[in-house]
Amino acid sequence: MIVIASEAYEQLMEACRTAYPAEACGLLIAAGGPGGPIDRIRPVRNAHPRPESGYRFDPADWVRAWTETRQSRRRIAGFYHSHPHGAPVLSAADLAGWRQFGSPDFTYWIISLRDFEQPETAAYRMQGSVPDAPLMPAEIRIQIAERHDVARRDSV
Repeated sequence: MIVIASEAYEQLMEACRTAYPAEACGLLIAAGGPGGPIDRIRPVRNAHPRPESGYRFDPADWVRAWTETRQSRRRIAGFYHSHPHGAPVLSAADLAGWRQFGSPDFTYWIISLRDFEQPETAAYRMQGSVPDAPLMPAEIRIQIAERHDVARRDSV
């Protein structure tokens, strides 16, 4: 099961709605080791030539996002992107991208905006650790979580 803090989930939905009609994309970020709850998101600029039907991380923004995550002593827990008009299922392009960059350490989320007011979310994770391991649906739990990082004044 994948746990995401309710505040981070709301930020994720807002980032996807804001990017509409383009596909939104970005990072899911967590503190601590594997299995800890996702408590932040970090949008990454979509540099795809047709952003309404695909996504590609802008290289410079991707480097900034990765650096920010490392400097804040956090970890990338996964990646997300939206399907502005489609279902939250893996497309051929999604699978090809995952095969190139995926890892058992990450989850892969798709947010469907077919119903703009009530987006659908699906998360996937690799079954096994070999490069061609299939992506399988994963259960998501949204949890109201304390933001300990605010008390420590950590920055994003």
